[in-house]
Amino acid sequence: MRLSDAESELRERAASFAAERIEPLAVEHERTGTHPTDIVRAAAREGLTSAALPAEYGGGGLGITGSLLVREALYAADPGIAEAITGSMFGCEIIAEEGTDAQAERWVRPVTDGELITGAAMTEPRGGSDFANTETRATRDGDEYVLDGEKIFIGNGHIADAVLVFARTSDTDPPHRGLSSFVVEAGTDGFRREELEGFVGPGAMALGELTLDGARVPVEARIGDEGDGFYQAMRTMNGSRLEIAASSIGAARGALDRTIEYISERETFGKPVKERQAVRHRIANYEARLEALRTFTYATARDLEENVDLAEEPAMAKLLAAQLAEEVASDAIQLHGGYGLLDEYRVEEYLRWAKIAQIYDGTNEVMRSIIAESVLDE
Repeated sequence: MRLSDAESELRERAASFAAERIEPLAVEHERTGTHPTDIVRAAAREGLTSAALPAEYGGGGLGITGSLLVREALYAADPGIAEAITGSMFGCEIIAEEGTDAQAERWVRPVTDGELITGAAMTEPRGGSDFANTETRATRDGDEYVLDGEKIFIGNGHIADAVLVFARTSDTDPPHRGLSSFVVEAGTDGFRREELEGFVGPGAMALGELTLDGARVPVEARIGDEGDGFYQAMRTMNGSRLEIAASSIGAARGALDRTIEYISERETFGKPVKERQAVRHRIANYEARLEALRTFTYATARDLEENVDLAEEPAMAKLLAAQLAEEVASDAIQLHGGYGLLDEYRVEEYLRWAKIAQIYDGTNEVMRSIIAESVLDE
C-alpha cells in the first residue's frame, strides 16, 4: 500500500515510540497492573492518540488509515500499553463528528493535547452486543438530564476524565431509535466508577464498571439530537472494527517476531528450531496470511475514507484478524515451550489480548452474522 509522506512519517514515529517508550516498560506494567499514564501522555504529545481526529481540534487529520498505522506499530510492541494509549480518546470521534464546535473544544482538544482521557460507555451487564436495547435511561428535567443505569467492560471507565454515555431518552419501536449520547464528567454527583477486577486481559489495560444513580448533566452535554445515539455509534463502527483488525495484525506481528527471534537462537536435539521443516512451514503460512490480511484491511480503510458503501468488509477484517492473532499467539507459546508461559518472554500476553479482540465492538459471532446477511440475504 502506498502511503503519503505524512502517513509514512507517522508510521515511523509510532514504531520509534514503541521501541523506545513501550517495550522497555512492558513487563513492569504487566506485573504491577498499573495504568501507563506517563506513556499515554507522551504518546499524545507525539500525536499518536489523535492521528485520525480532525486537524481543527488538534488532531492529525489522517483519517482511519492514520489510526491503523499507529495501532499496528503499538500493538506489536505491547497490546496492554497500546490499548491504554489508543483508548485514551474513546468517544472523541463521535464528539468531533456529531457535536458542536464548543463541545469539541471542551472535550476533544484536551485529549489531543494529552491533558484529558475519555471513554465511551455502551455495554451493559444484561446487554452485551445487544446495544439497541440499552436500559440506561436519561430523563429530561428542565435544562438537565437525569441518568440512571449501569455500564460494564468500559475502557478507561474508572480513570477517564469524561465518558460518552449512551442512554435511552424515549421508548420507541424499534428500540434503537430512542438512544442518545451524553458526556458525563468525573466528579458528577451520582456517577460512580470502579475498576473491574479479575480481568484476564493485559495488566496495563484500564477496564471499569460505571453506575449512574440520578447523575445530572446539562442539556449542553448531549451530543447531537435526541434519538441520534444509535446512529452515531453505528457510523463509527466500520472504522472501529478496522482499528481492531489493525491492532490484531500488530499483535500477531509482535508475537511472530518474538517467536522468530527465539527459534533462531534455540536448539533442540542439536539442531536449531528454525531449521525444522514443520516450524519453517508454520512461520511461512503466518507470514503469508498476515500480509494478505494487512493488504485487505488497509484497502478497506481507503474505501471507507472515500465514502464507499461498506457492509461486510470491516466485519471480515475484524473476524479474520482476531482469529489470526489468537492462532499466532498460541503457536508462539508452543514454540517457546515452557518459556512461553512466562511474562518475561511476553508472548502469553498476546494470547490474552487476542480473546478480547474477538469480543468487543461485536463478537466473532456477530461478525459472522453481518457477513452472512450481506452474502445470503440480499
